[in-house]
Amino acid sequence: MILHRSAPLYLHRLRPGDVLPEDRLAVIDEGDEVTVISGRAGGSGPYARITLGPFRLDLVGIMARASSALAREGIPIFVISSYRYDHILVPLERAEEAVRCLASIGLDED
Repeated sequence: MILHRSAPLYLHRLRPGDVLPEDRLAVIDEGDEVTVISGRAGGSGPYARITLGPFRLDLVGIMARASSALAREGIPIFVISSYRYDHILVPLERAEEAVRCLASIGLDED
């Protein structure tokens, strides 16, 4: 299943200890810096979020198929995953194109 969420998202690069935005989608703490994905304008973006799933944890190659298809179309991606879902951030202006691309390889099927 493909779910396209149109609310713009931004990538923020923070220092450890910086105040995190309230509307954060994800926080990745790498020790020397913190990456935050949120709806707060600024940072890198805007991006659209495309959610794929839900998937079983033992499935292999889903993100490889998705990223390869998007790469063939020249669509840059930033990927984060949760327990059952994969979230692909794409430039906001290319979101509809990315959804069509993913649907064309069968990722819209339940």
